Amino acid sequence: MKKTILFHIYQILKTFSDEEHPLTRREIQKLLETQYDIQIERHTFTSYIDALIEAGVDIQSRDDNSNGTALRFFLGERSFEKSEIHLLCNAIYSSHFIPETESKQLIQKLLHTQSKYVYQSFYPNIYLKNSNKSLNHDFFLNIEVILEAVQQNKAISFDYMKYDYNKKMIPRKDKKYIVHPYHIVYANENYYLLCQKDDYTNLSHYRIDKMKNIIITALPIRPIEKDFNPYEYCKTKIYMYGGNVETFTILCDHFILDDMIDRFGQDIYIQKKNDKEFLAIIKSSKQGMLYFALQYMNYCTIIEPADVREEFIDILKCNLKKYASK
Repeated sequence: MKKTILFHIYQILKTFSDEEHPLTRREIQKLLETQYDIQIERHTFTSYIDALIEAGVDIQSRDDNSNGTALRFFLGERSFEKSEIHLLCNAIYSSHFIPETESKQLIQKLLHTQSKYVYQSFYPNIYLKNSNKSLNHDFFLNIEVILEAVQQNKAISFDYMKYDYNKKMIPRKDKKYIVHPYHIVYANENYYLLCQKDDYTNLSHYRIDKMKNIIITALPIRPIEKDFNPYEYCKTKIYMYGGNVETFTILCDHFILDDMIDRFGQDIYIQKKNDKEFLAIIKSSKQGMLYFALQYMNYCTIIEPADVREEFIDILKCNLKKYASK
């Protein structure tokens, strides 16, 4: 019975108290009675508070009269600070690969680590409707199955989905994908599985929110290099385009210096050319670099390799014709 009472007192302090809303002994006793139909005597109340403190619960007290006659209690340290909760909830809300229902459930779990007052003030401002949310409700199940497959050292099969013109998800191919899973990473605002196809030795990556019907096979996972760094791999896949990694030299306007470092990290080679421009050397797939160059065409120029520079010029000419013909 004592352990039950201790747990319920902790729950009351977690839900109904914080630094701005401390509770008196009588208020805690009243909540025990109304919430859990439990009554405790005044002389045993202190022993329960002391037991929780001895167990490591950070219960803070404040004396409004400065003489010990008006003690108020609140839960001090929690699993998350309010700022951490706000950051995590905003990240969940803005992550389109987490479906709407699952986002709401996850945000509620996080907010329930706080007092009801924080919950009431945060929730209306954090959870707003996001029309970009994935429709694949297997997202978290996919992660669990992938992690289990890696633990069992087994390959997986799955359907890889795409949208049709009715905005419904349908399989890209008639047959299952079979891959050897290695790592799950967050890159380019999506959650990816890094893997090898069963009939292909180069690395591939697939969005987990577009995978369905994952099955763990009996096929052992093909080994990967022990020193493989999944995030270094992602750095060379601009916008997560596949293909072989090449080295590119680009001339950039100083205006995008921050963007370059934000995207490619501190390891990017940069050389100031003059007061307005700098040279950058980047390792990337060709398709990723071409897309990047299109995104920043007003601020950067591909210098090398020459064949990629010519290919980019052809792309520009082709698209200019499209607009000129309208």
